[in-house]
Amino acid sequence: MSERIDIALGFDGRYVPHAANVMASVVRHAPDAKFRFIVLQADVTPEQKKRMEAVAPHSEFVWADVGDDMPTYTRGHLNRAVLFRLGLEALAPADCRRVLYIDADTIVVGDVRELWSADLGVHPVGAVTDCYQDADEFAELWDLPKGGRYFNSGVMLIDLDKVRADKLFTKALDFVARNASKLLFGDQDALNYTFWNKTAVLEPAWNVQRYMKPGEIVSETASDRRWGYAKPRLIHYLGTDKPWMRNVWHPWAWLYWENLLRTDFAKDVKSAAGMDFRQMLRLRLRWLLKQPGSVL
Repeated sequence: MSERIDIALGFDGRYVPHAANVMASVVRHAPDAKFRFIVLQADVTPEQKKRMEAVAPHSEFVWADVGDDMPTYTRGHLNRAVLFRLGLEALAPADCRRVLYIDADTIVVGDVRELWSADLGVHPVGAVTDCYQDADEFAELWDLPKGGRYFNSGVMLIDLDKVRADKLFTKALDFVARNASKLLFGDQDALNYTFWNKTAVLEPAWNVQRYMKPGEIVSETASDRRWGYAKPRLIHYLGTDKPWMRNVWHPWAWLYWENLLRTDFAKDVKSAAGMDFRQMLRLRLRWLLKQPGSVL
């Protein structure tokens, strides 16, 4: 495997500050690693690209424009941008053989080299189990074998050689095109259908989802939902309530702001959300008083 680590993100212009925050957090927790960011994007301006590159000054950047041939998808707060990750099969550089995809509504709090080195075995993709979806219900809906695992697509370690060989992301895109009106979670449903029983289980601490607190993990019996670490390695702010929204609480919200405040995007996000000094102070104090404890 190459010394370089390929990290992919997919987003449109609305998510520029949040994606930059993800990049900054990746570099912050692995300062001596060599990264190449593969950015699948639409409506990101040259100025925004320059500002984003500044948060990871020693990294390479590949900017891939997602064209209009990407299927249309809209569901609640989700739009076509959730499908951008499926463009990696065609748009990632030819020399990209393994890639770590990370959603733009996350924050990294661990060294991604731990995740990058995970063993996928014979599988083309590795991902963390989704804690809030019923795998058997999904299997029944799409006539799949029961007993499978429904994963969250916000963090995926991808063997791109295997994906390209069988055109697996193309198959997922075709599934979206045929069934968009029936899909609750767009790319995620399509990926689970395409990769049913063909994914490696990644360490759950690398995709801590929503209100996934230590107490909940301790009470779980399934091995694929137990953290192997005392603290999270990556927080995923899934759902409609994001940590950058005014008067919205998330148990891990401060980790988003703590990292963002180290970038020049903080003022943009605070201004857009109306986050004044009082709101920031409330978030900080609540974190100090009620932050989730350790698991181990």
